[in-house]
Amino acid sequence: MDIDISSLAEGKKKEEEKPDIDGKYIREFPEENRASAEEEPEEEKPEEEEEYRPKGLALTSFEYNVTNEEENMAFTIFQRKYVYKHNFLITGLFGLVGIMFLIACVRDPSAYLNWILCFICFFMIFMTWFNTFRVKKYLISALKPLEEDIYKFSLYDECFKIETVFTEEEMAAEDFVPVKPRIVKFEDISLNIIETSELFVIILRKETIYVLSKRIISEDDQKLLRDKFSELLREDYEIRT
Repeated sequence: MDIDISSLAEGKKKEEEKPDIDGKYIREFPEENRASAEEEPEEEKPEEEEEYRPKGLALTSFEYNVTNEEENMAFTIFQRKYVYKHNFLITGLFGLVGIMFLIACVRDPSAYLNWILCFICFFMIFMTWFNTFRVKKYLISALKPLEEDIYKFSLYDECFKIETVFTEEEMAAEDFVPVKPRIVKFEDISLNIIETSELFVIILRKETIYVLSKRIISEDDQKLLRDKFSELLREDYEIRT
């Protein structure tokens, strides 16, 4: 997350920037502060964080793809776990208030304000569920062209790695840009995994979903994943039939 400090303390003057001959920028300070500014040492640039590399050999590794139907199932599981609870709460609160206004309308049909407030309550319930299903519809539609993409999953003792597999034609293209693999360490990330009869649904920080389909995972690898995930994640690993 980027933090933008948009205001400074009163009384401080802003520095003006002017391009020099080489196209770079130099700072112009007020006359009384120029000498002290020239003596200030340059700030050291922070060293770039080295890319993490898994230790040892992979316990298992396999290539896979995800169909649109499987993405749909995975996102439904995600919504049921994290979104539906909020929706049910909104439905209960607005439903209760809406019924109270509806009773008031029956008792006094001439009170138009009660009708308006009753309508607003039930409209809020409708929009809550409508937006939930609309987001799902647009997301699954956007993922449709990626059905044929191939990925590679590798499991290690302390992490797992997911990378995109490119064809020779794609890598030979002039505009080809390699995609860095995603490495997830078990020790330092909010991670939940839900296993169903057809999928392993990996949820990172409640915002990113990876889907592993059992149709292309051998029984031995399924058992390895199940044992490893349940051992490391404990209550954050769920099995749903």
